[in-house]
Amino acid sequence: MTLTPGQAQHYSSLPVPGCTEFEGCFDRVRTGDPLGADGRYPEVDTGSSFMMAVELTPAGPRTRTILTYSLSANPSSPHHTDQTTLFARGQWVTERFTEAEIAADPRLRVTTVRG
Repeated sequence: MTLTPGQAQHYSSLPVPGCTEFEGCFDRVRTGDPLGADGRYPEVDTGSSFMMAVELTPAGPRTRTILTYSLSANPSSPHHTDQTTLFARGQWVTERFTEAEIAADPRLRVTTVRG
């Protein structure tokens, strides 16, 4: 049986793309054990935890980032697989750099800390 990396590799039941450092892809992943008889690996236990792609443009940097294993190591946290889900779908987080981009973010929260 031939499977794609996303079919053969998983983290918290989510497909994880990537390969080992010997195969030479952008996202390095590792499982603790070899490929099983069913063509699947045990759960991914380590790999590229943070990835960034940056394009330098005349209007400023255009950057996308992803935490491949999400924001929390706690399985009961709502953030345990939030970015892993995005990563499994090939989606990344678009970063904001300019004051206008930051101000336009509908989720912007400003907290003023004093003395």
